Parts: sequence; C-alpha cells; structure tokens
Amino acid sequence: MPTPRDSVSHMTPIPTMRLRGLCSSLVMLATLGASFGTALSGCSTLDLTNPNQASSDTFWKTETDALQGINATYNGLLNNGTYGRWLGFAYDIRSDIGTSPSPWADLANFNKFTLTDYNFEVNREIWQHHYQAIFRANEVTANVPGIQMNATLRDRIVGEAKFIRALLYFNLVNLYGGNIPLITAPPLPGDQPASSTVDAVYAQIEKDLTDAAAVLPATYTGGDVGRATKWAALGILGKAQLQQRKWAAAQATLAQVIASNQFSLMPNYADNFTDAKENNAESLFEVQFGDRTQLAAGVRGLNIPKMIGPCGPSFCDGRPTRWYFNQFFQETTTSGGVDPRLDATIFYNKPGGMDVYGTPFATRYGATSTEIYFKKWGQYYVPGDQDWDNPINYRVLRYADVLLMQAEALNEQGQTAQAYQYINAVRARVSLAALPAGLTQAQMRDRILHERLLELGLEGSRWLDLKRQNLLSRALIPNDDEYNFFVANKSELLPIPVSETNLNRNVRQNPGW
Repeated sequence: MPTPRDSVSHMTPIPTMRLRGLCSSLVMLATLGASFGTALSGCSTLDLTNPNQASSDTFWKTETDALQGINATYNGLLNNGTYGRWLGFAYDIRSDIGTSPSPWADLANFNKFTLTDYNFEVNREIWQHHYQAIFRANEVTANVPGIQMNATLRDRIVGEAKFIRALLYFNLVNLYGGNIPLITAPPLPGDQPASSTVDAVYAQIEKDLTDAAAVLPATYTGGDVGRATKWAALGILGKAQLQQRKWAAAQATLAQVIASNQFSLMPNYADNFTDAKENNAESLFEVQFGDRTQLAAGVRGLNIPKMIGPCGPSFCDGRPTRWYFNQFFQETTTSGGVDPRLDATIFYNKPGGMDVYGTPFATRYGATSTEIYFKKWGQYYVPGDQDWDNPINYRVLRYADVLLMQAEALNEQGQTAQAYQYINAVRARVSLAALPAGLTQAQMRDRILHERLLELGLEGSRWLDLKRQNLLSRALIPNDDEYNFFVANKSELLPIPVSETNLNRNVRQNPGW
C-alpha cells in the first residue's frame, strides 16, 4: 500500500520484467554524480517493434548507443530495490546487527521473518529492480557486440554489463536462492523462464566476472572514474567464491587484487562514508549516487540513511541492536580509547558529546537517553534533516573487505598463520593491537567474523557472513528478539513475489513460503 515514504521517493511503479521494453531502460541515463554519461532526452524517439526489444533500425547502431545503453545499466543500480534503499534492510537489519521497531507493520514484519504479503513493497522492489537492471545488462551484451565501433571500447562496455549482471545475480541468489530465473539474453514476448539452481547461478556469476576481468581496464581517468574495473570484477569474483566456500579459489582470486598494489586503506576509516572522499584508494566499486539537483537527469540519491538513521532527521525504521553496539567495546585501542569505527557507524549518547545533524545528542534525545541509531551513510555533518536524495556513494566493495576475505580464505584452508597479516592490517588502521600469536583455526575464524562485524556494519556484509558460516538460526543468534520468529529451512530465503509466480508458473516458490 502507499506509504508516506513513497510520496518523496522519486520512484515510479515498475511492471514485471516481461512487460518492460528497452524504452524504460534508456530514459534514465547516468550523469552518475558528475562523472560518466549524460542523460537521454526520453524514449519517444525509440520505435519499438515489440514490448521487449528496440527495432534494429532505431537503436544499437553506434558507439553513442552503446555508451547510452551501458550508462542506463549503471543507472539501474540506483533504484530502491538495488542499492538505493531496501538492501540495507535485507542484508543488515534482518541480521543480528539490526532491528526494526518501525510503525510500518509490514516493514517490521519483513525484518522478523513473518512476511505475509509476498508482494510487499520491499520484497517486490528488490526482485523487480534487480531484474530490471539485468534486463538492461542483457540488452547490452546481446546488441553491443554487433556495433561497428572501437573494438577495445566495445569489449569494455560488454564487460561492464557482465560485471553488473553478475553483481545483481549475486544479490538475488543470496536473498532468494536457486529458484530465481537465470536470464542472460533479452526475453521475448511470452517467455516464462524456469527456476534455476544455486550452482547454475553461481556458475554464470563466475563466468561473467571472469569475462569482465579479462577486458576491463585496471583504472579510469576523468569522467569515466566510477565505472567497473578489472579489480572490481576480480574482487566480486573472490567474494562470490568465498560465499560458496571455495576457499582456495577465493584466495587465488583475491591475491591478484592485493598484488596489484592499486589499493590501500584510507588513514581515516570514516572517510569511506562521506561524499568528500568518494572513489578513493580503498574503493574497488561504489554506486555513484547524486543529489536532488540531478533528479531531472534521472540520477537519484541514496535513501538508506533516510530510512535507517536517527529519529528526527530520519525515519529510524532500522536501528542497531544493543548487542551490536556492545561489540565495539570488547577491545580498546593501543592508547586505551574506544574503537573509532563506533563513532563512524552509530549515534549514541557519547561521553563528552556527539552531534546529530548539527544538534547535540543530549539536546535532541535527552541527557540520559540510551537510544542508539545508525550513522553510517548519513550526511550527519549537514544540520537539519537527512535528505532523501543523499549524494554519498554506496561502497559495494572496499579493500578492507578484500583483506578480511583473504584472511578468511586462508584460515579456512588451515593456513591460519598466513591470515594474520591481512586481519592485522585492518586492525592497525583503527589503532587496535595485532592479534595474539598461536590462535587456532576456530579462534581465528571467530576473530575474523568479529572484525568483519565492526569493519563492515551496514555495508551489506553481515547476513552473508552469517549465511556463509552457517550461523543463521534462532539458537545461534540469541541476542536479537526478531530471531524468535526465524524458521529453519524457510527464513534463510525471501519468498518470491506472488506477482512473479502468478505470471510465470515455471518459477518455484521457496521452501516453507
């Protein structure tokens, strides 16, 4: 049903993928935060011969068409259901780091695994917006190879599309499992693609990322900064291999990224989450968001901090759990201070004071308040309310994550001694002491998971970590009351929206739903 949030979200309803043609994919082209691309004037000039494909006489003829097509594909990453809004709930608030006391009952139920309406806005838009962007990527991979243009640029554009397609399928397979349709070509009218399998989806992800890494450049300059690089493709490939517990393959892939010497940790952890330090030395790939001045060009801002932020400036529909807050106090820095990642991640009643969008915490919430709210991704340094269209880029993959994944891949192969250097590098950045020598594999596993917990909060990591290490269960997450509603062999996956299963009888619903 419509909600107050819908009236300011700047998003229009999107029909199911089989009814959507190229036109809707091309009207919103990326100026992508003053970087690459320009916006199309609209779709009225496209003469479509069927609902799903542009006429071969009107599009996919020139280098400009190819660039516009791939920019439209990047633009698909900005939507609510991709990186604009809802993944923060699906990956983070549903995990043990988050909770949802939202007065929007359906949203609160989504986060405690009791979804009754499978077409609920969050679930529906995650599904639809991922497949919308996949549709755009498929148009590029199908049509750009036939364009007479610079071969290197042509290969790069196809590689970019494959990277985006793999990234989207990585999200879908981890949220919905193997019953998703695996679509790698533009659909025809009447197509009803069947459910796939987890193995088949991951095989396609690995193929796309391997293909992409072979043709994408190592770096970009000027207006092209922000596009997918070779290292972004390899980094996401390593992440996909790690998620499948392919430890040796992940180690080999991530080692290439590390050996490239293209990346380093930012000295100040918090600089990874502002608009002043975007596309920095730590970033392998980030979604290029804009602000409300770019809405007319089809470029929107990041909504996550408006939904998952402090009450008052934001809606505070997602909040950190008390258990998560307490994890930051398990160790002190080498100088006896609190882990600085806490202040970059969470608003709290900090001794000595902490401002919340220009107002002291104690003034806004009371001198004795024990409330805690997520801070990461917000423009907390701008007084007033958080704008819906937040210009801060969402960092999909940071070098710190690469280092911690490499530590995990090594440790899981019994190479615990070799894992130390990577986790200790991440700890050193925030002035934590090196881990003690002689940890067992199990002890190191726990330390890596704990480090990821503190380093990657609200970055789409925790759900994946719990799933990969088989920790998603009511018994293993006793500190989050929402897990009282967790049902084994059901709640690990979201239900496929009924809008999909009703239209396509070849798609199987997920177990238990």
